[in-house]
Amino acid sequence: MAEETKPSAPEAPTNAPIVTTDEQNLVVSFLQFIRQKVSQNQVTSEQAEALEVAIQCLEHSFALNDASYAFQPSRPILELFKSAEGLPDGESALPTPSDADISQANKLKEEGNDLMKASQFDAAVQKYNAAIKLNRDPVYFCNRAAAYCRLEQYDLAIQDCRTALALDPTYSKAWGRMGLAYSCQNRYEHAAEAYKKALELEPNQESYKNNLKIAEDKLKELESSRPAQAANPLAGLFGAMGGGGPGLGGMPGMPNMGNLLNEPGLMQAASQMMNDPGLADMFNNMMSGQGSIADLMAAGQQMAARMQETNPELIENLRRQFGPGGEGGAPPPAPPQ
Repeated sequence: MAEETKPSAPEAPTNAPIVTTDEQNLVVSFLQFIRQKVSQNQVTSEQAEALEVAIQCLEHSFALNDASYAFQPSRPILELFKSAEGLPDGESALPTPSDADISQANKLKEEGNDLMKASQFDAAVQKYNAAIKLNRDPVYFCNRAAAYCRLEQYDLAIQDCRTALALDPTYSKAWGRMGLAYSCQNRYEHAAEAYKKALELEPNQESYKNNLKIAEDKLKELESSRPAQAANPLAGLFGAMGGGGPGLGGMPGMPNMGNLLNEPGLMQAASQMMNDPGLADMFNNMMSGQGSIADLMAAGQQMAARMQETNPELIENLRRQFGPGGEGGAPPPAPPQ
């Protein structure tokens, strides 16, 4: 009997950006932290499955292989982080800034604003970082979002706007800046929603009105130029995967996509989930060729988890229909000779 060989790690994409050794070592340290959490039973079984997918995606994205784990940090990454940040054990609430902290933070914020005017955006980010360490003022996060936008780091800008709104839900400027970041990513539906939220808080702000109209016009242009989508929300996705014939992508032993697309319960559940902006974005990215295998895995896991919560009977029916020995599934194994 041939000796089993351990499958090698997936090769890094040829068009991937350069990953430094320091970055790989950082990711290795983080993955070791995750594996310790799992091995010490500090996560649920569902979390453990999701974390395993995350580990595989990170290993692939940062071109890690077994030799990469020869690096061992001097201390566990959580200890290093807490030591560097000076965080006390068990502290969960944000620290209350002193008057001196607030004064110094405002000074740093103004210095960041001056750097923004001088187009020194990286330096401005550092000033806002220092201000935020002293005082978690939503204005500082919103200002840093502006710097991230100028650096074309739009996801970071969006997250800063979300954090600002978590600290102050009435901060209309954060909604407006989020709309700008979404517009820069050509995500006009989300941009329009953000501008609408800003206008709810400041109905007379002309800039929000103008930007909302621009986003809505862009959205109409995209919709008019986009070919008509099939009524089935998953038809385009499975079609792109070659799901027209028997088996997924024409591969033997995989479920027949024609049968799968005709499953009414699945299609109803999928239609409902496509109203979720996060899932819709993932599927749209994959359909436009911007997604990755990691996006596909994440979307599939989210969809499966959502279906399991809302319609466990449907999941069981699909397992019976498309599982081993079921219609469209892999044939049962041959009996031993």
